[in-house]
Order: sequence, then C-alpha cells, then structure tokens
Amino acid sequence: MADPQRKWVTDDVLTYSYLLLYIALSSGQIFFNKWVLSSKEINFPYPLGLTLLHMVFSSILCFMLTKVLKIMKVEEGMTLDIYINSVIPIGAMFAMTLWLGNTAYLYISVSFAQMLKAIMPVAVFILGVAAGLEMMSCRMLLIMSVISLGVLVASYGEIDINWVGVVYQMGAIAGVAAYNNHKLKKGTSQASSDESEPTVPLIQSSNSNK
Repeated sequence: MADPQRKWVTDDVLTYSYLLLYIALSSGQIFFNKWVLSSKEINFPYPLGLTLLHMVFSSILCFMLTKVLKIMKVEEGMTLDIYINSVIPIGAMFAMTLWLGNTAYLYISVSFAQMLKAIMPVAVFILGVAAGLEMMSCRMLLIMSVISLGVLVASYGEIDINWVGVVYQMGAIAGVAAYNNHKLKKGTSQASSDESEPTVPLIQSSNSNK
C-alpha cells in the first residue's frame, strides 16, 4: 500500500518540478528577449533575426535530443502529407507568434504585454467557434466577457499605451490561437480515424507561450 502512495507522491513532485522549471525558463526567455531588443541594453532591434535564432536553436536542440542523444523517441513514418498539413502550418504559426511577440517588446513593457496575453483564452475560443471546434453558449460567453473586461481594466491603468505594440501583441495572440486550434483540429481528426497518423515531434514538443 505504501509503494503506490509513494509513487503517486513522487509523480506529483516530478510534475510540479517540471511546471516550475517551465515557468522559470519561459519567464527568463521573455526578459532575455526584452533585454536583447531594448535600446537601453543590447540594442538589437531586429525581432525577425531574433526569431530566426530561436528557430535555429530549437531545431538544433530537437536534433540533438532525437537523433544524437536519443532521449526523445520519434516514431518513423513521416510523409509529405503529414509534413504539409502538420509541420509547415504549425511551424509557420509558431514563428509568426515569436516574431510578432518579439516586435511588441520594442514598443510596450514586458508587464503590459503579459497583461494583454491574459486575453489568450478568448482568442482561442473565438477561433475555435469559427472553425467549428467549439460551441458557443451563454455560460462561455459570460466567462469570455469577464476575461475581456479584466484585460480592459488592467490596460486602462497603463500610463502610456503604444498602440503599435498592442497591435503586434494581438497579432501574436491570434497566431497562438490559430496554432492551438490547428493542433486541436488535427488531434480530433486523428482520434476519429481508424488508422492514426504517426505523431509529429513538432506537435509534441512545441508550446505557445512565448
């Protein structure tokens, strides 16, 4: 009886450790991007170039983990159809999100950008409804309205709003919403088919937070 309980506690500790590590790395990356792009610090005002560096580093890291160290197991069976319908759209939306999000840091503060990101569930839900993946209801409409109102109240407290930065950040949010809905759509179609497609490593390892 003690062994299952001990295993359950160990799994919980490991899960929360991964979550804390993810939060720390994500926050560190956000402040690092701002530090690199800021005219008062590194002064590298090229968000597209910074995004390219992100993508190159991610590609090298994934190659090392899957092909060299073989820590992550990758199922064989990549086809042209999977690459076109899964890898390219997800990669393009993820790159667009990074580019627009990094560009927003040239105009707005990190804290204000994080406040705007709170509207992410609303964007994901609206695009999900438009794509037929979610159902609109009075309850969900009320929840989305409360979230939107909270973001508006928080934004109202910003002393100097730069609308160019706001537009870029909203574009990044739209990119993440489209990215998540595309993954959901692909996951739904795979679950409903008799023969599931091989798992794409990019879908497994990508996240949107940025």
